[in-house]
Amino acid sequence: MTMQTYFIVQPYLETKRGGLVALPAIQAKDADHARRLVSRQAGSAVGAVAFSRRVDPDAGEYEEAVVLTSWGRVPDEEEQAAA
Repeated sequence: MTMQTYFIVQPYLETKRGGLVALPAIQAKDADHARRLVSRQAGSAVGAVAFSRRVDPDAGEYEEAVVLTSWGRVPDEEEQAAA
């Protein structure tokens, strides 16, 4: 099979102790849709990040995620990579 590009929005909430917890990820149709979804997270999350990732699920190949945009409080890149 060929590589497919997935667009994901990951919103975050803040815990009582100030940590971040990921809410369920939201799949977007394309990059523009992902950016719009990030902007809509205001009021329901403390932050969100939109990214794309190329994947060949049949071969188990995954490319590095590409951050499209972020808003508010989100983990830094090292924290995101570890998660």
